[in-house]
Amino acid sequence: MIDIKEATTCPRHPKIETSLRCASCGSLICPECLVQTPVGMKCRECGLQKGGKLFTLSPAQAALAAVIALLFGLVAGWGVEFLGFYTILVAVPFGTFAGEMILRVSGRKRGIKMEIIAGAAIAFGAIGGRMLVAMLLMRAPGLPHPPLGALAEVVDLIIPSPFPIIALIVAIASAIGRIRYI
Repeated sequence: MIDIKEATTCPRHPKIETSLRCASCGSLICPECLVQTPVGMKCRECGLQKGGKLFTLSPAQAALAAVIALLFGLVAGWGVEFLGFYTILVAVPFGTFAGEMILRVSGRKRGIKMEIIAGAAIAFGAIGGRMLVAMLLMRAPGLPHPPLGALAEVVDLIIPSPFPIIALIVAIASAIGRIRYI
């Protein structure tokens, strides 16, 4: 004879009968309080837990990931200068590769902190690197100085053509996507 489990009530919603259990701790959950995860349905405490090893980032890992992202940002910033329109064609593979390298140096850590570190560092690397080189070139004798100084490099990402800023945004989104969806 088939054993049918008895339905009991949810601890948080006593009027709702349920036979669902959390995939981690085994507590009863109802459709209103469950959290969908890649490994099944969990209670709110287990499903929203962010303290796992995969999301815990040490300061050394964060610093190393930021340095690598800054370097990739520097390359991206100068790549838009030389490739022009074709930058858009290489933005996705470049961003995906940058995201993979950032993942590797961080010990494959994921989460919103890693995504923010990667996105911000690539953006600062691209824009800051262009401004730094522009400041160094302005100090060279005999070269014309732009009216905005080093800020002309930031304006140059947007004004003559929107392709450089679009390519930078696509590269950042690809890097973040690689970190988010291993």
